Amino acid sequence: MKHTKGMTLLELMTAVAVVAVLITLAVAGTQGGIDRQRETSATRELWSSALRARQLSISTNQPVRIVVEPDVEQPDGRRYTVARWERLKCGADLNNPNEWTVDSCPSPTCVNRTCRDFPGCCDETGPDIVIPASMIATDINNLCFLPGSGRPAFNRMDCLQGALGSAQAVADAAPKDQSIRFRFTSDRPTSVLMVEPLTGLSSVMDCDSQSATTNVEAKKDVRLAAACTAPAPAP
Repeated sequence: MKHTKGMTLLELMTAVAVVAVLITLAVAGTQGGIDRQRETSATRELWSSALRARQLSISTNQPVRIVVEPDVEQPDGRRYTVARWERLKCGADLNNPNEWTVDSCPSPTCVNRTCRDFPGCCDETGPDIVIPASMIATDINNLCFLPGSGRPAFNRMDCLQGALGSAQAVADAAPKDQSIRFRFTSDRPTSVLMVEPLTGLSSVMDCDSQSATTNVEAKKDVRLAAACTAPAPAP
């Protein structure tokens, strides 16, 4: 009678180890794909938020500011870094919206406060956009779209209060092409939110796109390529 030889303990341990490695690689690959999907989704939502903020600043004649806040509890009970737009009230008296002046738009009460800490400063806020842990989106914090014109002011929590009537101040506050970059600790390339200084219209583009990396001048977006290669701003 022919006897079938079973696996030795060493062979069994080797097989288990190989299977474990394969499972680990599969899980890591899947997680990496999920992370990249979340990063892409957050990037597109931030762009959409900037477009909406600009639109509201024009239609309501109020400044609309984008804020990025850490450690905000969400409906799932967990805490995340989130971003959203805030339509700020104008006037020295928050209960009297008719007191619009250059010096009181936004209201002096609200210049250094977010509407999460002081809800009375806002007539309206946008939905929270969860920023993945692998994404750095701080450059968009305090991007403000100015009342009536929708022109952008970069890194201005005060939304140019008191200087709205100064054409030079408004021009100086506009973001440069490379000002707002979304960086990732994963292998995803940097994305750039390019905001037009005169209109406030924005577009988001990835630094690995053909228009940023091509050597064919006719197909190259020179502004995007320069924005992608500019040195990171000092912390």
